[in-house]
Amino acid sequence: MIVWLAAAALAVALGLGALAAHARAYTRRVEARFPANGRFLGAEGARTHWREAGAGNGAPLLLIHGASSNLLELWGPLANEFAPLHHVIAYDRPGMGHSTRARRGAEALAHQARCAAAVLREANAAPAVIVGHSLGAAVALRLALDHPALVRGLVLVAPASHPYPGQPAWWARLSAMPVLGDLFCGLLVPWLGPMMASASIANNFWPAPAPVDYPDQAGVPLIFRPRAFRASARDVVASKAEFAAQQPRYGELYTPAVVITAEKDRIVSPKRHARALAADLPAAELVIAPDTGHMPHRLRTDLVIAAIRRVNEMTTERAEG
Repeated sequence: MIVWLAAAALAVALGLGALAAHARAYTRRVEARFPANGRFLGAEGARTHWREAGAGNGAPLLLIHGASSNLLELWGPLANEFAPLHHVIAYDRPGMGHSTRARRGAEALAHQARCAAAVLREANAAPAVIVGHSLGAAVALRLALDHPALVRGLVLVAPASHPYPGQPAWWARLSAMPVLGDLFCGLLVPWLGPMMASASIANNFWPAPAPVDYPDQAGVPLIFRPRAFRASARDVVASKAEFAAQQPRYGELYTPAVVITAEKDRIVSPKRHARALAADLPAAELVIAPDTGHMPHRLRTDLVIAAIRRVNEMTTERAEG
């Protein structure tokens, strides 16, 4: 019996060691494939990776990505379009992409807004039009609430912004747990995540098909590194309470805004979030992007570009008036 127990313990140890080695190798391989290509800023107890392009006379743009992604999510479809006339900035939110994360409180929207504010100040790019996707839209809203002098206008794409029923997905709750979350993210996610990525991407793009080159264009494999996955999960798990605390303040925002959503979205309910947000914001316009699911910026980039130009026009008219 003792021999069998020893053999079982050895097998478990070898298995865990193999998973840990795979996670380290995966992280090295993915970071070599998608290297940091911007600058680093030390602020709010972490190092934030950010990138910029262009230096035109148009309003600066700050791009804020959502959960399970990185700065490439919005940079890819938008930077080249606006860089000739605008100063375009994007950054990896805390713990994702190539940014590190403060030990405590990094999931709070107030903290994330301070990180965004630090990037704008470092880039000397304020006031800016803020473009936020999904959970990044909630950060954009908090930036406008807490740091209004830095914000010229808002473009909120498939926003996550309001409290919702139920709980986040099981994998997010597990990943955010002490100890068990570290084990799950550190050992299993780099192995299982890439195998499940196609289904997750399909859900984001539903009802449209996902572009075949999307994982490479958006740096999707970066999210399956243990620290990045855990960081995103902690943001998602905290979001319900954060939205509940923030939503009553939306009526204070007279910042010009355009909210873009699909009719149906498997990731974030347009009715509960985008439509409710457009009703809450005193100076918002709502744009419907048909058949784009959670990814209007990828499937109907033209509508997002038009929205950015619309907000820029509205803010220019307000300044001249």
